[in-house]
Amino acid sequence: MRAGLGGQETARIPISMRPNPSPHPILKEIHWCEVAGKTLEAANPYALKDKVQRALETIAPAHALPLAYFRVPDMDYELPIYEEDGDIIAPILMGPTLRARDMAGIRREVCRYLMSSGYVAEPDEAIVGVVRPRDLQRVPPAAVFCSLTDPSVWMPTVEGSSPEGPVVGLLAHPAELRGRGRIRAQIGPAPGDSAPAAPDVVGLLRFVRAELSRGRGTFDPETLYAAGVRPEIWANAEPRLEPTGTRLVAQLTDEDATRLELAVWRTGSGDLVAALEDRGINVLLAPDEDALAASVGRLLEQSGFLRFAAEVEITRSAPPRAERLEPEAVWTHETTEEVAESWK
Repeated sequence: MRAGLGGQETARIPISMRPNPSPHPILKEIHWCEVAGKTLEAANPYALKDKVQRALETIAPAHALPLAYFRVPDMDYELPIYEEDGDIIAPILMGPTLRARDMAGIRREVCRYLMSSGYVAEPDEAIVGVVRPRDLQRVPPAAVFCSLTDPSVWMPTVEGSSPEGPVVGLLAHPAELRGRGRIRAQIGPAPGDSAPAAPDVVGLLRFVRAELSRGRGTFDPETLYAAGVRPEIWANAEPRLEPTGTRLVAQLTDEDATRLELAVWRTGSGDLVAALEDRGINVLLAPDEDALAASVGRLLEQSGFLRFAAEVEITRSAPPRAERLEPEAVWTHETTEEVAESWK
């Protein structure tokens, strides 16, 4: 298959096995796997392989797998999102085909359709799942890049692999089965053969902001942050950061008057990072402490936890006490004359 994070990639779908709960003289175990959110079962791996092939023909009629799915759990209804001739489309059975230029646009169209059809009351009720290239499983986005000033910005990401190892990349190209060329989409800051990717979500956020700053966007790239970061994605990024000993402190406006303290990390490039957990982990990046405090305050203000964005304070912890002192670092406050007199 052709995957957007590294070009040629072989998807490996893991097969699981469980005992057959129903009594059967021959079929004692069931083999099963997942393909784009669908669980397939068979008596043996060879029969399961045939089911996987038929499933791929159904969900990828043009050899291009869906980019993502919008699902309404209460109604058990879902819409796959495909790429077609540079556009993002959502074909609806016995209905119109929704179309947009990027993922943010198709999300608006899909949510508008779901609300007008009575499937959901609010856009946030629709759950988004992306197809992971390495095993074709449907998983939540690794993170979604949003803007603090422009609510229309929406860039989902997915974890994958590259020749250099595991990466996190923008969802910019669909995974395609071999035998067909890639359709190139103008999505995100780098419409090249490979989607923008980095070893972790912090590096990807910095790279995307740098790429967007070179163009003429409608919003400030410095307001871009990673929302809804999955815990394992943040756990992979945190060891690459260096603690600074600085904390951001804010007194929240909830009933308990919670005191919020956020640790500040430093990246290898010198930028500062803070992580705020609220319906997922939000990762914010800034060049200095004041800008980071302003971004955190703006996010808390938009979420209703602060009255004003400027209420976030910067504190620095005292350096830890040394466990061992060198002899040269020990002295008394006695003067030379006092020491000479004591020797007499």
